[in-house]
Amino acid sequence: MSRALDSLLEHPSLWRGRQGAPSSGDAVWPAGTPELETALGGGWPRGQLVELLGAPFGSGETRLLIPMLAACGRARLWIALIGPPATPWLPGWQQLGIPPERVLLVRAEHTRECLWSAEQCLRDPAFGVLLAWIPEPAETAQLRRLRLAAGESRACAVLYRPPQAAEQPSPAHQRLHWQPHGGGLRLQFLKGHGARNCRDRPLDLDPEAIP
Repeated sequence: MSRALDSLLEHPSLWRGRQGAPSSGDAVWPAGTPELETALGGGWPRGQLVELLGAPFGSGETRLLIPMLAACGRARLWIALIGPPATPWLPGWQQLGIPPERVLLVRAEHTRECLWSAEQCLRDPAFGVLLAWIPEPAETAQLRRLRLAAGESRACAVLYRPPQAAEQPSPAHQRLHWQPHGGGLRLQFLKGHGARNCRDRPLDLDPEAIP
């Protein structure tokens, strides 16, 4: 692992499982449904920064990513969770095919901490997926650094941001707005591959039905 990641792993607010990280050359991670994979251009993109904008937390927005997280675990790559609003129930994730020993949980209270930690993870090829929760406004320069780090990595970097962040420009490769709808989620593609075809046709999904 890199020196930057070694520094991160020494932080007292961090929990981690066992180490190990062979690589995978796939350009995307699976999204679980043909409709979503088509809208995303094949799946969740590796080497890109993706923003998921929406509220409230706990509406199935993370369940949406289960196929990607499970595939990352099967590839024996790390999954970074940075600043989640609640501690994930890892035994439940294990039942969904996500190995707990591949999950790295970083406690971060402030946006600057979250983004710094995310950048350090992306600088290391051990990671296949990164999820970071950014509840506060973020500086464009910080997001640009994260986009650059994502572009140089093999990971899909996902930022969870509040819906009002959609009013601000972002250097993210893709931006999706989600909201609860009819017991599931409605996705609107604001930027990226899906935005070219789905801007006027939101995609309705039931996260519980995603295999």
